[in-house]
Amino acid sequence: MAKGRKAATWLQWPAKLIEKVSGARLRTRMFFLYLVGGAIPMVLIGLYLISGTNRILVDRAKKTEMVELELLGSETKEMFNSVSSGSRSFYFDEKLEKIAGYRYSDYGELVEDYRNYSGFDDFGSSYSRIIAWTSIYLNNDTIVENAHFLKTSPEIAAKPWYEKALNLRGGENWQIMPLPLALDHSNTLALIRLLRTKRGQDVGVLAIYLRRERLREQVEGRESHTCMVLNGEREIVSNGEDPFLSDIKPALQQWKEEGVFQKNMKVKDSECVLTCYTMNMGESEDVLQIVSMKSYQDILARANRQNRRSFWVFMASVIVSISIIMLFSWSFDRRINRFLRQMQKAASGDFDLEPSLGGKDEINDLYGYLGTMIGDIQKLLAEIYQERLHAEQLKTKQREAEFKVLASQINPHFLYNTLETIRMKARAAHEGEIEDLVKMLAKILRKNIQAGSRDVTISAETDLAQAYLKIQKYRFEERIQYRIQVEEGAKELYILPLILQPVVENSIIHGLETKEGTGHILIDIRRRGDEVRILVEDDGMGIEAERLEEIRREMNRRNLDRPHIGVCNVHQRIRLRYGEAYGLSIESVPGHMTRVIMNFPVRPAPDQD
Repeated sequence: MAKGRKAATWLQWPAKLIEKVSGARLRTRMFFLYLVGGAIPMVLIGLYLISGTNRILVDRAKKTEMVELELLGSETKEMFNSVSSGSRSFYFDEKLEKIAGYRYSDYGELVEDYRNYSGFDDFGSSYSRIIAWTSIYLNNDTIVENAHFLKTSPEIAAKPWYEKALNLRGGENWQIMPLPLALDHSNTLALIRLLRTKRGQDVGVLAIYLRRERLREQVEGRESHTCMVLNGEREIVSNGEDPFLSDIKPALQQWKEEGVFQKNMKVKDSECVLTCYTMNMGESEDVLQIVSMKSYQDILARANRQNRRSFWVFMASVIVSISIIMLFSWSFDRRINRFLRQMQKAASGDFDLEPSLGGKDEINDLYGYLGTMIGDIQKLLAEIYQERLHAEQLKTKQREAEFKVLASQINPHFLYNTLETIRMKARAAHEGEIEDLVKMLAKILRKNIQAGSRDVTISAETDLAQAYLKIQKYRFEERIQYRIQVEEGAKELYILPLILQPVVENSIIHGLETKEGTGHILIDIRRRGDEVRILVEDDGMGIEAERLEEIRREMNRRNLDRPHIGVCNVHQRIRLRYGEAYGLSIESVPGHMTRVIMNFPVRPAPDQD
């Protein structure tokens, strides 16, 4: 039981610690979080890293050596590939084939052919940094030897590299051999291949000698003992004087496949890491191996130095980090407390805040936003009051605009009866045109007098516009032509009353009255998704640019205090009813046309407000 209670106590202490820290001041919590989330893990990680530095550095040294040899091998392989590719330029060379097969009796002719052949010079200039010399061995005893053209003597023909070149029938093979004619007695790497004609006849054996110093550049400057080995047997170049090839030959013979290999082994009584990069050489079956050897003693000596440096760096980092976090937490806590006091003042209604908390960090920015927010709240309250007042004024103006026609002093019943009497008299007198005009006029007057705040169908609104256009057509006869197009699905949708006829009236008065010839008016009403679009277009006199801008400014003025219901009031009525996203737009080309477009949201049922 005692053990159980003790275990339960140990399980409860983390929760108690977290609860205690959560209720502490911000400064205390920041320091605690730094210790738990920063300092303590850093100490543990540091101790782990220091204890494992030897292993880590050894592994890193191994991996680094593999990467470096792979990079070095890739560069070297590219060099061999370029030499291999360049050697193909000697194939099917007619001038070279002539020198190889022609029986010379005139020395001058031979010299002239030598002089005219530029293949060696061109090849050498292209690969001057890589190639030391290029020669070709010819079975032609009538030529005179120089450094490039050599006779195939019985001694040369008996050489293994020469026999191998003949057996490969044009394939590549690489050999370690001295430069010809005692140009240089040191051995270097050479590409050997048999050249043949298009008809399959032998031309000669080509030998391309690489610069030994260029190969040495590949391994010089490396910390580890590094050498290049051909086919795991012969050393080409090395950056050290102590040869170790004989000790590692068995391992190299196992690493003939292309790739990077590594092995721990004892060389000359010393534990070493042997790294080898094996590569294919062009199109040949030969392989080149770049081999490096690094002793564990050298690697661990560096690790010990690194351990000492890491310890002092770690201690300095802990001291500096603790000092910085304490200074930062003190400064942060002081400024947060000032911020808190100012927030308390603002919450109590005292907006006389300090101008700044100091500094250029996020805390000062937040404090600035607090002041801006308080100012914006005060402005917003004032704007809300003004907007509500203005909205009420607009609603009042709208009602006045919609019911202006009710100001008529003529009794509507008397007016209808009088017009009906005139229409009947016209019918009795067989005056069809007068009867039709009186009928249209009565219809227009009835619609205007009955207009209220209730929405009407698009069909009713177009009927009113058509009645108005018929009256104007009696007036202007053939000078005015009109066309009304209403999409079938839009006829029974509801819109504001008295918005189409004022726009059509503007088209007649300002666009077509003063135009010479026939004028046309198009009314096109269509549904576009959740919106209704009404287009009224005429080909009249148009509107000058300055006047059009003035009309647009007038349309966006928030008032309806105008003596008539025109396009400006139509625009304001639409926006007031449906919102700022809807309204009326005008386009015009002076002397050609004017287009008015009105947009509304779809209203399938009448508004009952």
